[in-house]
Amino acid sequence: MSEPVSERAHEVTARWAESDVQAGEIGLHVYRAGRADRPPLVFAHGLGDSGRCWWRVAAALEDDADVIMIDARHHGRSSSPASPASSLTDDLAVVVDALGLERATFMGHSVGARTVAQFAATHPGRADRLVLIDPPWTADREVDGDLRDAEREAIRGWLSSFAVMTDDDLAALGRQQHPDWPDAEYATWIESKRQVQSEAADDLSTIGWGSVIAAIDCPTLLVHGEPDRGGIITDDVARRIVELNDRVINRPIEGAGHNIHREDFDSFIDVVRAFLFTTAT
Repeated sequence: MSEPVSERAHEVTARWAESDVQAGEIGLHVYRAGRADRPPLVFAHGLGDSGRCWWRVAAALEDDADVIMIDARHHGRSSSPASPASSLTDDLAVVVDALGLERATFMGHSVGARTVAQFAATHPGRADRLVLIDPPWTADREVDGDLRDAEREAIRGWLSSFAVMTDDDLAALGRQQHPDWPDAEYATWIESKRQVQSEAADDLSTIGWGSVIAAIDCPTLLVHGEPDRGGIITDDVARRIVELNDRVINRPIEGAGHNIHREDFDSFIDVVRAFLFTTAT
């Protein structure tokens, strides 16, 4: 039996305003919630997810922020260009400019964390704060961050595999891969896997994270879990990041892996709230 979007997720996302921003030949779908009289908080999701996957985090923060969630190209309800004409960072810049946001706080997960970090590094003065949730940074990619051809093809195959799976298959896969997630998380995860296109593998070109971190000019929170539970950032890499930029605050969360905001939601929200709303700049 197919699994619908959870009742709670539907209740939260039904309140969101939706629009599209044109970025060259593609339309980027944007969701907006929260309070327009509060500072903007822009979310960038990870590979294979969508803006709707942020619904629990958005609901927790919407009383304190103007919450903006973007479907990356090839994801969610955004369109898919014939070729990668620009970068995910360029797309983010287009949305921020189109919404008239001179400055904002940015939160990203995985590839989305890399995207918002690169935006802050290449657009000085535009980010008030950053929250980086387990970006895909390993020790061997500090200088040369780009993917190898075999890695890109493996990612393409992973993304393509969702197209031949039923909703029941995806539900079983989600619970197998992420057994510690609350039930309410799976529906939007399944929905996003139905929407993602394999061409998203072409949008992952990047540079070494060392130069990116060094160029960030705003307070930054690095949140990561444990590598033996699927986390990417190791303690050594976290120490190196802090060494490169003393604006970075490192907050590991024990017992979580790569999807910290899904696996230990309460601890994650506590850490994020303390950083966003009580830490002096």
